Amino acid sequence: MKIYALVGPSGTGKSYKALELAYENEIEYIIDDGLLIHKNKIIAGISAKQAKTVIEAVKRAIFNDINHKESVKLKIQEEKIDKVLILGTSNKMINQIIEKLEIKELYKIINIKDISSNREISIAKESRKRGNHIIPVPTIEIKPIASGLSINSLKRFFKRNNNTCKLIEKTIIRPTFSYIGKFFINSNVIEQIISYETSKFKKIDKINKIEVTNLNNSIKIFLNININDITQIKESFEIQKKIKENVEKTTLINVEKVDIYINRLKRDYMSKS
Repeated sequence: MKIYALVGPSGTGKSYKALELAYENEIEYIIDDGLLIHKNKIIAGISAKQAKTVIEAVKRAIFNDINHKESVKLKIQEEKIDKVLILGTSNKMINQIIEKLEIKELYKIINIKDISSNREISIAKESRKRGNHIIPVPTIEIKPIASGLSINSLKRFFKRNNNTCKLIEKTIIRPTFSYIGKFFINSNVIEQIISYETSKFKKIDKINKIEVTNLNNSIKIFLNININDITQIKESFEIQKKIKENVEKTTLINVEKVDIYINRLKRDYMSKS
């Protein structure tokens, strides 16, 4: 069995290109997202697109479940496959699939960048951001296993080097884990985390103001404080570090910078000095 691998990050259009690549190399079998596909028909496996969470989808894609794995292994043996194209996000994932399904070593690795232009990859990424995934089989094959999900057909002609043409049909699907939606963390929650972390520093007398600025993929934090000990000025770097670490740990939001403005020293301290 000759194993071809199409490798590229998630959302770069591997499933979109899979049928053309298979057609060009006379490959009749594809393993993609937990499915074993023969020509235009699903013959074994459970689609990762049916998973309810991203973690569950990943586990299905690498055949982590023993029953899922065994059913696909058996079908591979029955079919006596000579060539197969495996899709994966990395060489490591491809090797995991090969190991789980107990098939032979890789014959050829193809990177998505080798068969797709930068523009095609960019379009694929934008489509993925909208929650769209592609399964390289006709819609009629998908409907029985994806009841209730958003499904659309995608057809196009593909011309091979010898000028023969083939109508290729794929399915665009929006899985459950794609349309659960985005989650938002209110800035008040972040401010409470900052207040809690700041309160651990006993030499801080008062928090006057906290500002959290959204920078698309990260945030910027501004903190205005009063202190009761001038030595606390030297410890401002530690405050910055702790706020950054704990906000990122709690919210998984990247903190680009933490600015601390010391408004004044406590009057009691000033009078003593």
